[in-house]
Amino acid sequence: MFESSQSTFLLIGSLASLALFILIFKQLFFPKKNFYPKPMMTAFERRMFMRLKQAFPEHHILAQVAFSALITNNHYKIRALFNRKVTDFVILNAEMQVIAIIELDDPSHIGKEQEDAERDAMFHEAGYRVVRYTEIPSIRQLQSDLS
Repeated sequence: MFESSQSTFLLIGSLASLALFILIFKQLFFPKKNFYPKPMMTAFERRMFMRLKQAFPEHHILAQVAFSALITNNHYKIRALFNRKVTDFVILNAEMQVIAIIELDDPSHIGKEQEDAERDAMFHEAGYRVVRYTEIPSIRQLQSDLS
């Protein structure tokens, strides 16, 4: 009798341990939510967005625009070069034509000058004007740079 209750206790303990293991494994590798919101812009980018709106109230300011919305190519391998890239801001006139592409380079761009130059070259080849800033310019500076 004692041996039977010991076996039962061992079986119940093993099943409980297995259930706990499965629960932890499931939570680690299969979370209930697959998608989470993320901020659209950093605080630095939000300040730049507001400055652009102040400088160009008659224009449309778009943020976080996919390269693929601005450029394309007939070859898959070339499209793959910009497939997942996003530019910080695009300024459109009243006719929805691109006036300029604005890149705001925070300290994370240090050491990525070559990569940034390659990104800019794609836009230049497509006929776009790219302006880069490391700090948020004044309204007057923006208007001067983009006139």
